[in-house]
Amino acid sequence: MIDKSKLKVPKVTPVDLTKLPVKLPKIEIDMTKCTVPFWCKKCLQSCSQLVLQVYCKQLTKLKESDPRQPGVYEIIAVRRDKCNMCNKCVEVCSEKAITITL
Repeated sequence: MIDKSKLKVPKVTPVDLTKLPVKLPKIEIDMTKCTVPFWCKKCLQSCSQLVLQVYCKQLTKLKESDPRQPGVYEIIAVRRDKCNMCNKCVEVCSEKAITITL
């Protein structure tokens, strides 16, 4: 049996996450250039961190949205904290619609 009085447990102080100098990258997607994201999906496939996601702008109750219609879907950056700024999505975008800055 282990004597609990001889165990040394390190004292851990919690980290205040609001005071950390966290700078997230700014991901801008020009929706005038990327009108139909389901036609290409290169940026979604190239991102290993799954930062980008397709979002439906025009939801109609009891009606299916057509992914080929311009302006119905758009790409948004939902996990900016996971972006490591590898710029793979910028490089593969044929429309040059994505820019990443710090």
